[in-house]
Amino acid sequence: MSVDALQKKAEARWKASDPVMWKLSRAHPLEGEPPIQSPDGFATLVQSITHQQVSMAAARTIHGRLVKVLGGKVTPRRVLNRTPEQLRSAGLSRGKTEYVLDLADKTLRKEVEFHRFPAMADEAILEELTAVKGIGTWTAKMFLLFHLHRPDVFAPEDLGLRMGVARAYGVPEPKAKAVMESHRAYWSPYNSVAARVLWTSLRVAT
Repeated sequence: MSVDALQKKAEARWKASDPVMWKLSRAHPLEGEPPIQSPDGFATLVQSITHQQVSMAAARTIHGRLVKVLGGKVTPRRVLNRTPEQLRSAGLSRGKTEYVLDLADKTLRKEVEFHRFPAMADEAILEELTAVKGIGTWTAKMFLLFHLHRPDVFAPEDLGLRMGVARAYGVPEPKAKAVMESHRAYWSPYNSVAARVLWTSLRVAT
């Protein structure tokens, strides 16, 4: 289902369950599919790891160098065939190098099986991914939302969403998480649509 069609279904629910979100959504129509970093789940998560705690420009540079170090393709076997020193030469920190190696190892050992994810529940995927070093709940939820396009991802961990809620609902940012928790059932089963609407409203406002 396209994003705009999903948004219309969400709005039909929100009109009764949450008028604030309904009005916000009506003011910020979404178009197209959510962008994904890569069609490959492993490559997507490697890219997510390289983007942690650095600027977007620095992350792009590091990831580009890493792809070159890996011979043009990011795969578990190619990662494990490189030494930690080779991976760090791309600009990865020691910690991120360890995370990428752990993800590659768990993927080849079938502790993380990306091909099974489409048939798995969100919580089961979160449990599998957060067992990997360096992949926390936020990273795993963004994978669910942007890579797997799951429709009901609830992510109060995201600062941007909390800022969007604070602005839309007129509450201080420290209280936004509590507002999100209290509205989760109102937004469900379209929490992912609510997230995109909130991000869009915040981007437009700034």
